[in-house]
Parts: sequence; structure tokens; C-alpha cells
Amino acid sequence: MSRPDSGGLAERASSSAPAVTRAAAMLDLVASAGRSLSLSELARQLELPKSSTANICLALEQAGLLARDSDGYALGRKNLELGGAYLAGVDEVRRFYELCASSSMVSQETARVAILDGLDVLYLARYDGRQPLRLTAGIGDRFPASCTATGKALLARLSDSVLDDRLRGHRALPTLTERSLATTAELRRELAATRERGWGLDDEETTPGVTCMAVATSGARTDSSAMAVSVTVLTARLTDALRADLLAELTEIAEQMGNPLIPF
Repeated sequence: MSRPDSGGLAERASSSAPAVTRAAAMLDLVASAGRSLSLSELARQLELPKSSTANICLALEQAGLLARDSDGYALGRKNLELGGAYLAGVDEVRRFYELCASSSMVSQETARVAILDGLDVLYLARYDGRQPLRLTAGIGDRFPASCTATGKALLARLSDSVLDDRLRGHRALPTLTERSLATTAELRRELAATRERGWGLDDEETTPGVTCMAVATSGARTDSSAMAVSVTVLTARLTDALRADLLAELTEIAEQMGNPLIPF
């Protein structure tokens, strides 16, 4: 999936801490590649001299953020520790797992928490119930918001001006299946429908045969800190009754995450 661009040379040069900015760009590049990258590849894509690239790689390797193998450099285990520490400090994520486990219907399915990052969603947590779906997004995965229920639920909460800013310059949208929304005009119509019904829908737009529903937390703000919770079900299993029951519990979970004083 798409990840933030590592930035061009001019952008890096304007940073108040160029070495840190270049190191962060290198980690982003390795993460997005999904494979080990050689020193030459890193230097070329980051537009840096090989000597500077080697020095940054060495520092990141010593910190455990990069690991060297026969093909070059991959992410090191320290990233997992940092990610785990970050998630441990997010109270809403801990609450999400507790609420899913104590629910009667959602606890049987696959549920997730996501935040909005530009026009992508980033998944922070995943609860696998008694009928887990292994093909859906996991922790740390990034998907186009326009294809996902969580993304639509969060985009629908944005003001018109903020939404306009994010969509500016985008006519076509990334598609994952033949049912994905392909244009911003289609997305705007879908977001209007999302506001009307109060929840986001992924109708086989991310994965064929899979439906997802999502609700933004009641305390959601119009920035990247807003969260949405979702539940994913095989379309063939999703009866009207099951949909209604899951949405009722999902709404309660979202409200509890936004206001922990509300009893579940």
C-alpha cells in the first residue's frame, strides 16, 4: 500500500535537523519497499551520496532500527519495540480490545481501529474473534481511505474545507477491486450517504466477498487523531439481522472509546 513519500532533496535541505530527516526518510523507504534495499538503491532513491547514506545506515543499524542482510538493509527489531510502546500508550486501543472481548456479536468477528492520515487510513489495532478473516488489514497496514469503511467514516467527519484541501488535485482515486470508488465525485456522494446513515461501508471495495462497517468514535476530531472502529464479515454471512446487531454493538464500542464514562 502507499506510504508517505520520503521527500525530495530540497525538502530535506530545509529541515532544521537534516540528518534526522534523512534517517526518517530512509526508514520510510525501507518500510514501503517490503524487502531489503541495497546501499546503492537507498542512495539513489534518497538522492544522497553513498558515503552519507552509509553513515546513516550504520547509525540506524547500531540503534537497531535497521538490520543488514545479504541483500542490503531491512527494518530492525527496534521498530517493533517502539511500535508496541506507542500502542501501549494509546488508551483508546486498550479500551478497544476490552470492549471487543466483552461484546456478544463483535467478539465473534474481526474488528479494527484506524486513524486517518491524509487520504489513507492506518490500522492501529486488530481484534480477531472466533471467525477471523486473515485477508483483511492488520496492525500497521495502510489502505486508501476511499476504499475502506473506516476511511469513509473518518472522512465524513471532516469539514467541507478540510475535505476540499485533502482532495485538491485528486480526480482519480486508487482502486483495489472493481467495486472501489474511482473518482472524487463518487467519494463525495458516498460521504454524504455515510453522514446520513451514521456509519461507513466497504461493500467489497477492499476485498471481494468481504464487507466492512465502521463508526467514528464520538469524541473524534477533524484531524489525524480521529479514530474509527470497524467490523469485517464475509458478505455471504451478512444477513440484515446480523448487520443490525453488529452496528448496534459497534456504535456502543465507538461511544465508549470516545467517552469511557458511558456504561457498555
